[in-house]
Amino acid sequence: MLLFFGIVILALAGMHLAFWRWRRKIEQELGEGAAIEWAHFQKNEPAFIEGLDEAAFTAIYKRVNDSRFPGYALATLTTFLLALPVIFALLVGAQWFAGAAGIIPEPIEVARQMSLEGDTITILGNNLDEETRYQTALYYIRDLAGFYYFFGVLICWLIIVAFFMRRYHARRPGYLRDEIIRAR
Repeated sequence: MLLFFGIVILALAGMHLAFWRWRRKIEQELGEGAAIEWAHFQKNEPAFIEGLDEAAFTAIYKRVNDSRFPGYALATLTTFLLALPVIFALLVGAQWFAGAAGIIPEPIEVARQMSLEGDTITILGNNLDEETRYQTALYYIRDLAGFYYFFGVLICWLIIVAFFMRRYHARRPGYLRDEIIRAR
């Protein structure tokens, strides 16, 4: 398991490094685009940008034209992968607590009511020996635990995605002209 998370952390570090290099290039290109747009506004519409200096205009231009999705996607993926050990720990804790509180039946209690015949599990009485019932119950409960782990991880993934997408849409800038009007 440690090897898996080591590989995941190395892969995430590589993705963050590639993203950082990409961001530097985008920042440079946005700065060039802002300078061209600033010159255009100064020449054609000086009254529209009155009260703004070039640095404020550049900040507005970068905020409006920035590609935000890759950063949010990387943050979502990083949060999910780094939260995975915590999610598994919480699921194990929930399973332990449910067993200790008596919410989940003990395997032997389930085994008293079940039998494994061929490829099917049928509910029976107490006509099997104790060991067979116990093995049957462990098989059955391991199946159920995998089901709950799968949906537990899936629900946590949906919560993380919903959180980041709400932030993504809440912080969305408007059009360049609208943002300039707001800034003045």
